Amino acid sequence: MVSRVLAKMMAGIRGFWRVSVRAGCLVLLLSVVATIPILQFASLGYMLESASRISRGLPLRSCFPGSETARRIVLVGFFLAISWLPVWLVTDWGYSAELMDPGSVFALRIRIGARLLAVLWIVWSGWAIFRGGRWYHFLWPAPKRFVTTIFQPDAWRQLEDRLWNLVVSLRVAYLMKMGFYASIGALIWLLIPAALIIVALNGGADRPSDGSNPEGVLGLIGLVGAISMWWVLQKLPFLQIHMVNEGKLRSILDRTAIRNAFRRAPWAFSTAIVVLVLLSIPLYPLRIELIPSQLRWALALFFVLLMFPTKLLAGWALRRSNNRTKPVHWFWRWIAWIPMVGSIAIYVGVLYLAKFALWEGAASILLQHAFLPPVPFYLR
Repeated sequence: MVSRVLAKMMAGIRGFWRVSVRAGCLVLLLSVVATIPILQFASLGYMLESASRISRGLPLRSCFPGSETARRIVLVGFFLAISWLPVWLVTDWGYSAELMDPGSVFALRIRIGARLLAVLWIVWSGWAIFRGGRWYHFLWPAPKRFVTTIFQPDAWRQLEDRLWNLVVSLRVAYLMKMGFYASIGALIWLLIPAALIIVALNGGADRPSDGSNPEGVLGLIGLVGAISMWWVLQKLPFLQIHMVNEGKLRSILDRTAIRNAFRRAPWAFSTAIVVLVLLSIPLYPLRIELIPSQLRWALALFFVLLMFPTKLLAGWALRRSNNRTKPVHWFWRWIAWIPMVGSIAIYVGVLYLAKFALWEGAASILLQHAFLPPVPFYLR
């Protein structure tokens, strides 16, 4: 009896560890992809694809496609970085020797040795990846197998098939298309409210020479912009997932479907919006100052880590709605509407402040990381 309990506990620990490693590698890979121009749409597309699968009621293990592949890619990258350290140390040693004794034979030999070591590292790492990219493949090169395999055409054909299958399994083109569609749809919805808010904030910078006071008109424009922004934000997270479900860009304009879905699961929608606001606002301070491009993946890690759950929660809300056939009583819909209104009002207030604090200036009101690729900066 005790042995069975211990076996179940160990199995649970192993399962938890396996899921945690896959989730961490997936988030890290999405963060790196999010910082690569054009390819960054695939990061948003993947998050929306996972949310779409949740909204369609698929099993949880099927909602994160390619997680095992992501784990292997990240681990191979880690092994490559570790195995590169000797090359980096010898190269740095050569540069130091050249600085201390320019033109010396000793410094020249070290630099030549560093280049030869780099070539050896390329062959060593390529052979390790060829064999499967496991950690022990990077420790021992299996020279006999290398000699007998490297000249076999069948081995190279198998490698070509494996690489092609890997590329096909990642579905990069599809994810980029969905992420691009979602970004375009978000900009379409946000353009008018953002433009009204920007006009209200910037219109009072120059007073007219005739002495008239335009603050009343600008205040009215700002109020209309804030209300329209609030109206858009309560639907946009779910419209993006609905667009992925339908696979058509025009589906992101189908606000009737989202309104009917809200009537069937108002509390789930309200929870998703509140969490979206709570996790989106802390990321705005990270966009205040532009940082070197080499470190943007580190900031993108926080953006993916916080924005991914909001997409999944929006997918869960749609799933709750799809499992019901009748609308909830109007009283409970109005009660659930209250926290949604309050949270979005706070978020709109943050958008007003963002114009004065963020690096993008007024464009930050339009370029919202809650609905675009999860990167800290959009303008460079």
